[in-house]
Amino acid sequence: MWFRMAVCLLLTAVLSVPAFAGEKTIKVGVLYNLTGDMAAIDRPGLHGMELAKDIINSGGGISGRKLSLVISDCRSDLESAAIAAEALAGQDDILAVIGLNDTDYVMAAAPAVTDKNILFITSGATMQNLPYMYGKYFFMTAFGDNMQARAVAKFAKRRLDTSRCFVGTDIANEFTKALSKYFKRRYRKYGGSIVDEVWYNSGAEKYPLPKDGAKDADLIFMSSIPPDAPGYITELRKAGFDQPIVSGDGFDTPGLLEIPAEYAHSIYFATHVALDNPDPIVQEFVDSYARMFGKNPESGFAALGYDTVMLLAQAVEKAGIVKPEPVRKALSATAGFRGVTGEFSYPEGMRVPVKTVDIVKYVNGTFSFVEQVSPN
Repeated sequence: MWFRMAVCLLLTAVLSVPAFAGEKTIKVGVLYNLTGDMAAIDRPGLHGMELAKDIINSGGGISGRKLSLVISDCRSDLESAAIAAEALAGQDDILAVIGLNDTDYVMAAAPAVTDKNILFITSGATMQNLPYMYGKYFFMTAFGDNMQARAVAKFAKRRLDTSRCFVGTDIANEFTKALSKYFKRRYRKYGGSIVDEVWYNSGAEKYPLPKDGAKDADLIFMSSIPPDAPGYITELRKAGFDQPIVSGDGFDTPGLLEIPAEYAHSIYFATHVALDNPDPIVQEFVDSYARMFGKNPESGFAALGYDTVMLLAQAVEKAGIVKPEPVRKALSATAGFRGVTGEFSYPEGMRVPVKTVDIVKYVNGTFSFVEQVSPN
C-alpha cells in the first residue's frame, strides 16, 4: 500500500512520475500564517505538507487521484484568517481545510469551514476543547495542552528535581492561558508549589519579572507564544534568574537562536517531535525534508504538517470516496497511525489524538532530544 510506504518515508527516490491527465484531483485547502509574526511556526508546517503531497503524488496519488493543496496566507491577522477560511470553504470540491498552529487563529478560521460540513484539521493548535467547540468535522493532529502540560510538569518536578516554580503567562492568547492553567494544576499534583505568578500581553515592550519573594524559586515556567520567547528569556537572565526555564511547544521556534549566548542555557520545552530523536521514521523525515528544501526542518511543526496530510490521505483511502462525511467517519476511526510525531489514535468519541510528547533541551544554538513522555 502506497500510504504505508509514504508514512515510513521509504520512498526515498522517484523512479517515475505517474500521469494524472484526465483525472480529477483531490482539493485540500491549506491555511497558514506565511508572513508576519506567526510565520516562524507556520512556514515549516507548510513545507511539511508540501513534502507529503510530493511523496503521495509521486507514488501514484490517492486511489489514482492527484492531491492538490490550495494555499492561503492568513498574514498573522485574525480577520484575514477568517476571510481566507471562508474563501476556501466556498470553493467547489474542497474536501478539507487543514493547517494553522495557533489556537486563536484556528478559532477565527474554523467556523466558516465546519459550518459547511467540511473537514477542518488543525495541524498544530493544542487547546483540547477545540473539537467540542466546532463539532464532528473538526480534528486535531497535535496533542492537547493538558497532555503537554502534564509531560513538562512531570519532567520539571522529577527529572529536574524542582519544587518551587515561578510562572509567567501571556494572557492575550487562548493557547498560553490554557497551557499555564494545566501546567500549574499538574505541577502542584506532583508535589511542587507556585511561589509567584505574573501576567502580560504578547508583544510587551517590557516583560514582568519575579518579585523578590520568588528569588528562591528553583524553576521558571513561561507560557509564551514564539515571538515573545527570546525577549522574555533574555530579560529574565539579565535580571539574574539562572534557574531552568521550561515551557510548551510555543518554544519550538528558531527564534530561540536570538538569545545571547550567555543567557541561552537550561531551557527545556515540550514539543511534538525532537528532530534529533533517533527513531528511524524521524530521521528519514529529516533527510527527505533536507533533500527537498535544502535545509533541515526548522521545528516539529514541519512534521505536524507532514503528518496532517498523511493522516487525511489514509482516511480518504479507507473511505474509498472523496466526500467529507465518509472521510470524517474513516478519520474518527484512526487507530495506531504511525506518523513522524509518533503513533497515535483517536479514542471513541474524541478528535484529539492520544500520543507521546518529546522533551527538548536548548543550549546556545543547539536543540537536543532529552526524553519521550508516554501519554499513559
